[in-house]
Amino acid sequence: MSSESRTPILLLDGGLGSTLEDEYHYEFNDGTPLWSGQLLVTQPGLLLEAHTGFAKAGADVILTATYQVSYEGFSKSGVTEEDARQVARGAVKMAKRAFEGREGKVALSLGPYGATMLPPQEYGGKYDAYHRTVSQLREWHVRRIGMFCGPDREVDWDDARRCWEDVDFVAFETIPLAVEILAVRETMFIASKEREEGRGKEKDFWISCVFPGEGNQLPDGSDVRAVVGAMLGERQNARRPMGIGINCTKIGKIEWLIEEFESAVKEIVESGEVKEWPSLVVYPDKTNGQVYNTTTHKWEKAEADGTSSAPWDETLFRIVSQAQERGSWKSIFVGGCCKSIASDIANLRKRIDQR
Repeated sequence: MSSESRTPILLLDGGLGSTLEDEYHYEFNDGTPLWSGQLLVTQPGLLLEAHTGFAKAGADVILTATYQVSYEGFSKSGVTEEDARQVARGAVKMAKRAFEGREGKVALSLGPYGATMLPPQEYGGKYDAYHRTVSQLREWHVRRIGMFCGPDREVDWDDARRCWEDVDFVAFETIPLAVEILAVRETMFIASKEREEGRGKEKDFWISCVFPGEGNQLPDGSDVRAVVGAMLGERQNARRPMGIGINCTKIGKIEWLIEEFESAVKEIVESGEVKEWPSLVVYPDKTNGQVYNTTTHKWEKAEADGTSSAPWDETLFRIVSQAQERGSWKSIFVGGCCKSIASDIANLRKRIDQR
């Protein structure tokens, strides 16, 4: 396949929270409910430095420090709703500043509802009784995204519009439940209606899911076919994402999962329900048997994965290159999640550029 006809690859950044822990020695605990977003309030300079490190490493896309941002989380940190909106929008400006004038894209990082719970539930998917249905989760996601694009009536529309203009993609990450996938799609439909009213442009978005533990299902038991169906299937008052994929998952599972995603997408495209292939989004963990304890907020060593002795970036690039050669995906977004740092992204950049 010639370089001109190859599926384009865009490089994402790495694991922001674990980078702040490992490279900048920032400690997270129950007193930091916003996780990396806590630094928007306490140490914005340090957060910008971490973002800039990924940009200098060659990332094409920087994800904002808003994965665990919510009104509830800000309230626990003593921040009012009005101030919360200002701080949250500042995360978008900060990600844009990280490129220091160079060309680059900003992805608004939005984690699942479970990421805002204590202890977090993005790996377990055990939500409280008030956030279990599509409508309940849609209501929560609509209110949260309103910090940035303005579905809330209380929002300063001009400020929200300026923030939304700086967002290139919306990244719904680490989604553990099929019902939340549907809620996210309905949320983006509602956000798009705001565009029709002159309050900002419609944004491309992706949905990536977590496949924890040793199995190949979501925490709710959904297999890949069910996940892809939830992501791309026909649904009233719901937008389809431009990208689908996997994040926060062991790299040893990624190759098989991508092949299963491709099989499921091929089936739904051939059925005529979807006219074209979406982009693939994949950013696995760089853990080696380490497991995150959501109670202690510490990474604990378990058994090594034992899946490969090759460097993480080499393994990931090989898997992505094979997907690129198969030529089905519209484009491929690749990067790192937990435990991947700027040097890992720099290594991926070299491999992509040398291909």
